[in-house]
Amino acid sequence: MIGPLSRGIGRTSAFGPGAATAPPAVANPKTVPGRRVAFFGHDLAEPTVRKRVDAIREAGWSVIVYAFERARPGGAATPREADDAVPLGRTVDRNYASRLPRLALGILRALRRGPDLRAADVIYVRNLDMALVAWTSSRLAGSRARLVYEVLDIQRLMVRPDAPGRIARTVERWLLRRSALLVVSAPDFIDRYFRPVQGFTGAWHLLENKVMGHRLGEVADRLDRTRAAEPPWVIGWFGTLRCRRSLTLLAAIADALGDSVRIVLAGRLSEEDIAPRVLAETLDGRANMAFRGPYANPRDLPEIYSGVHFSWAVDYLDDGLNSDWLLPNRLYEGGLCGALTLARASTATGRYAVAEGLGWAFPEPLADSVTAFLRTLTPAVYAQRHARLLACDLATFVDVGGMRDLLVRVD
Repeated sequence: MIGPLSRGIGRTSAFGPGAATAPPAVANPKTVPGRRVAFFGHDLAEPTVRKRVDAIREAGWSVIVYAFERARPGGAATPREADDAVPLGRTVDRNYASRLPRLALGILRALRRGPDLRAADVIYVRNLDMALVAWTSSRLAGSRARLVYEVLDIQRLMVRPDAPGRIARTVERWLLRRSALLVVSAPDFIDRYFRPVQGFTGAWHLLENKVMGHRLGEVADRLDRTRAAEPPWVIGWFGTLRCRRSLTLLAAIADALGDSVRIVLAGRLSEEDIAPRVLAETLDGRANMAFRGPYANPRDLPEIYSGVHFSWAVDYLDDGLNSDWLLPNRLYEGGLCGALTLARASTATGRYAVAEGLGWAFPEPLADSVTAFLRTLTPAVYAQRHARLLACDLATFVDVGGMRDLLVRVD
């Protein structure tokens, strides 16, 4: 049964040499009625955008969402808010060349709601391109709201050594100097990029990719965190499925272990990274692999994690860079739902999982390491580690008041 959220709320974990320490959060349990946020997002339907907007509302602030949309597979519609969404147009994922004129058009569309921009107390932005749209449109509208710049991933453009990379970093440094607060989801983003690469010395806030506390009531009565500690071992890879190498590795593990393992995939397929044809060919002939399709988060988490022993928290999309620094949603969702983490050694995710007792981290070659581990894993060893997971305070996985603390810092 899910217990009360009490101990450790708002704590910051350190997990490895050089881990950054976030500035202490300001304790303030009160909401701030009448305060307003203009939120600029890259994709209105993207789950983390919806998650942030909901958290701002839960903190007692009103929100108007200025957001672009992305094409949905099969023409699926983008969900909208009835009265507080300002559509800025449509962009294409990672197609920077075609995005610039659309960003300019987005500025003009945002200015149609100039009075709302002027009324905002805080401009909250996701990613560099949205920061440019937000800063330009808000200043043209006459707003003097404080800018909060959130970065959940260090895009590969930002670390390129060529001219486009240098230009992007220069623009970001300009925006950082004009931001009241930088928000990151993992300490390594500060230690590995913002301080050494961008020379950043300003205020920052750690807001991990945890399950939002105010949404926990939707799933708490359906969560079953118990597991049968015996084969077949079930590995779940859930969320936005981008990493083609992970798909290849999971297929190799499925082939090597046969009936002693089951691999379940669920979520949104990033077709720019894994074509539907590639997924279909991978699943074809592998009875121990299945794709369940999209799911609603957090509503469907109890169902998709039911009986799953391990959450696959491996990413190679930006190997050596962002993939090594991030702390993904599935790390926290899996732990909340009773699944232990499988991660790569020498990454932030791996260090965190081991330090917090949430699972295991493996060296390369990963498929061989995980296969050997599962072949020799005993029910007793699994049960012992799983008991440690269940003993973790739920604040390890659930965020309560994180957005409220953040907004207090810029109010």
